[in-house]
Amino acid sequence: MQEEKILLSKISIQDKKDVLDAINYFKQKYKNENKSHPFNVAIAVAERDLGKEAIIAALLHEIVYNKKATLDEIEKNFSEETARMVKEATLIHEILTNNYKKISPEILSPLILSIATDLRTILIRMLAIIDVLKNGVHNIEKEKLIFIATEIYSPLAIKLGVNGIDWQLQDYAFKTEKRREYEEIKKLIGKTRAERELFIEEVIKELKQTLEKKVRVTIVGRPKNFKSIYEKMKKTPFKKMHDIYGIRIICNKEKECYEILGEIHSKYDFIREAFDDYIAKEAKGIGQKGYKSIHTAIRRKEDVIEIQIRTWEQHMRTESSLYWEYKRLKKTKEFEKELSWERQLVEWQKSIGNENKVRKISTTKIFVFTPKKEIIVLPIGSTTIDFAFAVHTDVGKRIKQVRVNGTLVPIETKLNNLDKVEIILDEKTTAKKNWINYVITEKAKTKIKGFFGLASPKIKKMQQKSELIKKIKLAECCHPLPGEDVIGVKTTKRKIIIHKKDCINLKNISQDKLIAIDFEKEKGKTKIRVIAVDRIGLLAEILMEIKKSKVNLTGTNFKIKNTGYIEAIFEIEVNNVKKIDSLKEKIEAIPSIQQVIRE
Repeated sequence: MQEEKILLSKISIQDKKDVLDAINYFKQKYKNENKSHPFNVAIAVAERDLGKEAIIAALLHEIVYNKKATLDEIEKNFSEETARMVKEATLIHEILTNNYKKISPEILSPLILSIATDLRTILIRMLAIIDVLKNGVHNIEKEKLIFIATEIYSPLAIKLGVNGIDWQLQDYAFKTEKRREYEEIKKLIGKTRAERELFIEEVIKELKQTLEKKVRVTIVGRPKNFKSIYEKMKKTPFKKMHDIYGIRIICNKEKECYEILGEIHSKYDFIREAFDDYIAKEAKGIGQKGYKSIHTAIRRKEDVIEIQIRTWEQHMRTESSLYWEYKRLKKTKEFEKELSWERQLVEWQKSIGNENKVRKISTTKIFVFTPKKEIIVLPIGSTTIDFAFAVHTDVGKRIKQVRVNGTLVPIETKLNNLDKVEIILDEKTTAKKNWINYVITEKAKTKIKGFFGLASPKIKKMQQKSELIKKIKLAECCHPLPGEDVIGVKTTKRKIIIHKKDCINLKNISQDKLIAIDFEKEKGKTKIRVIAVDRIGLLAEILMEIKKSKVNLTGTNFKIKNTGYIEAIFEIEVNNVKKIDSLKEKIEAIPSIQQVIRE
């Protein structure tokens, strides 16, 4: 088999035996069936140097889905790591194919990320879709295939910063959907992708030779993909496009940007209408606020190349990891990411005169399935009662029994990610008052309180007076803010701790210690927890939103995991709770952000 030879040629000597064992296992399971697709995916994984376990998982990624083997068999014959990746790849494929047009990409994308404990699993699925699109051999409906490629995997590839994946997903989906338009653009371009990438390399080499004795630079480039060209042609004729090829030059200082520009314009013919100086425009306040870069376009024989010139300071916002290569710091990938976040954080904090940092780890939301395979999104820690009320109020009120993953469980059972939950209903209402102690979602709390008429306890009323301000402390458990409904807890004759009215710790406090209080403090502190897929420039974008929100950042913490996730805590001082709500919305809109939670 030709694919077998290609795959083995890309494997290191020490891994050849294990991969050969996997090939023989695969051939034995599929016997006389012609299965090139798994080999193609395994070859693509091998080319990306993702490790032996990932290569074997790629070769076997369909084997459980097609019922040719079990996960137990794979773990027994290979490794727990390989079996886990196959399991996750199978589950991701099932969820995406079964929920086409049923669940929005905004839900499906974080769901996929919650399944994959290893980002190599997602890469295997992405490379599998690329092979299916590229070779046109599949049993998935065309519309569904294009949706998965363009609406799910392509945005994820961008968020994860995976080189070479995004353009393949976009272009091969474009080819599948609009073959005639694809072929027209291919004819207009007149070069293969490999030829265009080689052309970019040649131009970069020329530019380095031109600039190396004058200024220290880093140069990167890319050819524009066919789908992007097609979309741009709706507004701009092909002959007037200047960015079919794009190159970016990064230097140290703004004055060097102009030195580089002069050298380039002296060597190549440049297109005057393509020139734009966003450094000068930003200084005059007429350009894109905060954006500093020089754009120009040059002719090289029959080709046009767009060139952007910027400083490392500007480039750090979107391409921060390259800084460490520039500084010749060779560490592990995880450490490089941590350094990149640390540097962005320190530089930003220096600019506002604040460098406090506090460390803390966080968690994320869960996705739970109904018997009809609908997805319910819940906060972590939710119980089956929260689930029932999330499905429908009547379902919550009539819980008789609950099955989780086919097993009867107590109704207060906490749920885990990807649990399958079945609520068995009683003919009459079965809700109980003590359920309020086993729910964490606002909907469940509100419905239970409303059904039983649970009013807030009658409490003493006291106006906050200026002479008492120093005796009042804000609770660390719920971090109340000005503008929120709060309640005081009298701890001594001279001390009151303010809590949010819905703070879970209040249920353990005697009612005679609760005091209604007018909260007029000028500022309060709170924390927001951000869960995201780490990518280049993410921290800079979060910090920019914090700065624009005009809140005071007093502490930070982050932890980058080797799965590709980032968990970050931002401690913020603010004078009104509405600012926090607005900031949360702004951060949630940033690409690759999965969840923003107020602590």
